[in-house]
Formats: sequence, structure tokens, C-alpha cells
Amino acid sequence: MNVISERIREAFADYAICKDKSADSLFAGRNLPTFVKDYILNRFSNGDIRDENGIREYLAAKMPQNSDSLMMRLLDGEHVNITTRIFVKTKLDEGKVTFTLPDLNISANMFIQQKVLIENKNELVDGENWGNITLQYMPKEGNKKAYVLMTSFRSFNPYKNLDFADFISCRAFFSTEEWIDILLITMGYEPNAFISLESKLIMVTRLLPAIEPNLNFIELGPKSSGKSYIYNNLSQYFRMISGKCTRAQLVYNHSTEQYGAIKNHDLIVFDEVSTLKFDDRTGELQGFLKSFLEAGNASLANIKIVSSCGLGLAGNIALTENMQPVNEDFQNILPDIFRSSAMLDRFHLFIPGWKLPKISEGQIYYGWSIDAEVFSEYLHHMRTETYAHKIFDELVEYDKMHTYYRHAKAVRKIASAYCKLLFPHIKTLTDLTEEDLNTFKSLYKEFCLAPAIQTRSYIYEQCKLVDSEFKYQTMPEFSVQYDDIDVIKIDEGNDTVSSD
Repeated sequence: MNVISERIREAFADYAICKDKSADSLFAGRNLPTFVKDYILNRFSNGDIRDENGIREYLAAKMPQNSDSLMMRLLDGEHVNITTRIFVKTKLDEGKVTFTLPDLNISANMFIQQKVLIENKNELVDGENWGNITLQYMPKEGNKKAYVLMTSFRSFNPYKNLDFADFISCRAFFSTEEWIDILLITMGYEPNAFISLESKLIMVTRLLPAIEPNLNFIELGPKSSGKSYIYNNLSQYFRMISGKCTRAQLVYNHSTEQYGAIKNHDLIVFDEVSTLKFDDRTGELQGFLKSFLEAGNASLANIKIVSSCGLGLAGNIALTENMQPVNEDFQNILPDIFRSSAMLDRFHLFIPGWKLPKISEGQIYYGWSIDAEVFSEYLHHMRTETYAHKIFDELVEYDKMHTYYRHAKAVRKIASAYCKLLFPHIKTLTDLTEEDLNTFKSLYKEFCLAPAIQTRSYIYEQCKLVDSEFKYQTMPEFSVQYDDIDVIKIDEGNDTVSSD
């Protein structure tokens, strides 16, 4: 086992778990996200000792794979309690809220008890949810068909109330590059599989919308680069939408008086954007999204939505033999609802997926890692922290009188997200010695400000291709407050960030 693995074990103690191929075998054939598997492993592990029989018994009782055995338990009159993936759907014609269990093939009609809906109004929204539920079989009565009723629901969040001060303090035991490796490990990747520090940093950039509220992004790249894996597996606070998106699903369902996914998640990623369809015949949803992307609040059909949810667009693009985009204009593959400079400009950053390696078996990490469910709750907790914005304001200078507002706003937001992700243990500059402050300024420039400018510049370049008005704008020049002037700027027409 490598050195970084052992150091994770020592530093994070109860927050760490050991992932190996034997652990993988325990979950073979089960479609479980990483945050659920890590929770189970942690629950039945004590250091190096793992109760594999306990895991098997828990899975058999709480996460049955066989729908027949589950139905037999229900038919015997048992109130069955399981932890599972739930897909909720409102049936307008019946005035009921139905659900299915995607991992179990049950043909019975399945409904949610009214009191459960009322108690969990903001959590049991249309679409996919994870939770602990109790099921009861309701036999045929007169002309009324038999059905299965959900009589209780508890959202899956076992570490919701953890005190993260101790967790954050562990960051100080690692260098910046080591911490980036730990983030990759927590995401499930072997750090040695990445060819450069740049590609590592691009990969962890995917975490920024999870740690910073209302951070909107676009990621386009080749197939098999792990986009869907990260957003489907790392956190229950993420939600992926593909195929077709409706107003009720995303914003608000008037018939059930339920808020949609945008109100109840930290991040929504629209996947496979080239085939994504929006049910927006009136144009109301586009207007809503335009306002929400800008300010984190908007109104639709007299319903005011305020949410910290970030929005992301993810999709595949064609690449050359040299792994560069075939076309410089990316917006053509986006859904019609986003094809305008006004919409593109409201996305803060762009992740160049072609700079990431395709995921292979050799990139899967085995060893000690931070528990993904703990890490998910940590990211969720950090969204309320605002100290990184103050650090940006104290460190970074630019021309506030002549800088395009959205560029400056985006760079500040992205740099602050990087700061929270990479330097969570540094909350104020006044606590640093002069030597440490100078070191931090250098690190901040390299790992926060420069990549923030770079990821924003991709958005700017796409806006210029869509709207000639943007050609007369320039990215502002930013400088970190050293004793000597150190300006960071984009080299126009070149995919680089330079310092003067």
C-alpha cells in the first residue's frame, strides 16, 4: 500500500475507509453509488478489520436484489424497511404520486402515502431520490386494485450533523499537490494515472459546483472521461437529468405543489446535452433559467424559486487524432434553450474534457480513502462558507472601473471555489506569518486565480463566436498583491494564461 494511502488513514482516522478488490466483490451485481457503498463499508469496518458477513446480511435485509423475495415478504403482511433508490413520478390523471424502485423489477402499482408526502414535501420530488423507506402491501378491495404503499421515508444522509472542524484541520498535514491527489482518490481515481498536474486540477474542477453555491459550468469532452460517474456516484446532492426535462421536474409541480429538483439539490447536471430536450413551448422555462443562472433566484408561473443549486451542461464532442476539438464552436451541440450569448455568458466556467484521460481499469484507486459519503456532506457543508470571497478581495486586484462585470464576477466565484476546495484550513490571512502569507500568495495564484481565469476564458471565447459584440471586450488583467506587480492575463488566441 502506497505512502499517501497510509497517510490518509493516519490523518483522517474515522473518516477513512479501505477500498480494495475484495470490497468491490461484496457489491458485485449491485447498482449502488459510491457514497452508499462507502457508508456501508465504514459502518462494518474497524480499521483493517471488516465484517464481511455483516455487510452481506445488511445488504440482504436492507437492499434486496430479488424482487420476488421482497414481494413475498410484502404478501405475508410484513412492513418491509429497505434503503434504496427511488424514482418518484406524479400521475396527474389519477391525482396520485407514484414511485418505482429502479433496481428492482416490481410490476405492482406503487403509491406514496399522503402523510409521507406532506412530511417530506421538499425531498420526495419528481425524479431520483435515495432514502430509507417502509413498504406495505395493500390487497385488492372491491373494484380497487392491489398496490404497494410507501408508509415512511427518511432521506439518506447518515453524516448530516458531523462537526467538520476536525476534518478540515487534517488538510494542514498535506501539501497542495498531495491534497489534490487525495481529492482524486476520494473521487475514485488513481492519481498516478494522470500524466500532469494540469489534468489532475482539471479533474478536481468538477467538484467546484459542489462546494460553491450557484456555480454554473459546461463540460464537453470525449466519451468515457467519467462525467456521468462523478455526478451519479459521489453525492446524493447531485442530480443528473437526461433525455427530456419538464418544468414540473425541474422547477415546480403545480398539481402536487412540490418543488422540483432545482430547489432540493446542490447541483443539477444536464447530461448528453446534444440529445437533451426541454418541454418549453411557451419559452417560460428559458426565461426562468436565464434569470436563475444570473442570480440564483427566478419566478415561474407566480412561483418564486430561491436556491443555491448550480447548473451544469455535460456532453461529448468529436476530437481530432491529437485529442483536440474538431470544431472550435461548441455551442452548436447545446440544446436550443442555451444557444445564445446571453445564456452562455451566465455559465461561469468551462471544463475542457479533452484534457482528461479516458477512464480505464488502471485508473481505479485501491487503498485508504476518505469516505465518499462523509466527503459529500463536507462539500455540502462548505457551501455556506464565505471566507474565500474575502480572501479574493484582499489578495486580488483588477480594474473595477473598466472590467466587464460578468468576467470579474465569474473569476471571483471560481477562484473562491478553488480556494475552499484546496485550502479549506486557511480562513483568514491575518493568522498567517509573513513567510506563510507569501507562500500562500504564490499557491493562490497558481491553483486558484490562474485556473479561474483560464476556465472563464473558454466561456468568453465561445461568446465571441456566437455574438460579435463580445469581440470588443477583453478579459481583465488580474494581479495578486505581491510587492512587485505580477499580472495574470489571457493570451488572446492562445490556450494559455500568462504572467507579466
